[in-house]
Amino acid sequence: MSTELVQLRSFYTAPGFLLLARRDGAPVGCVGVRVLSPDTGELRRLFVQPQSRGAGLGLRLLTEATGRSQSIGWSRLVLNTLPTMTAARSLYDANGYAPIEPYVAEPVDGVQYLARDLR
Repeated sequence: MSTELVQLRSFYTAPGFLLLARRDGAPVGCVGVRVLSPDTGELRRLFVQPQSRGAGLGLRLLTEATGRSQSIGWSRLVLNTLPTMTAARSLYDANGYAPIEPYVAEPVDGVQYLARDLR
């Protein structure tokens, strides 16, 4: 099990956060943002269940996470994604994310690193 899942509460500790999207009371999507530095958050785990895709839920989660990140005072959001996640990449591209150099010490081959200025 990943460290992130084992330490979920501390991984997304304030000012970081987790958002859940629900339909009929059941969770159908999520996104997390964790602190990387005083001015940067890392967007993680944006996910919508397959049966709930296509209705704009991913965009709503991304928009809410971006707004909360701006309210916290962060000036930048970063994320990483895989080239096979074409729908996610289209969503990020349409919302101002652009390629950046890896922000981790040991980048994973093939992973794409993106960022968006929040100012």
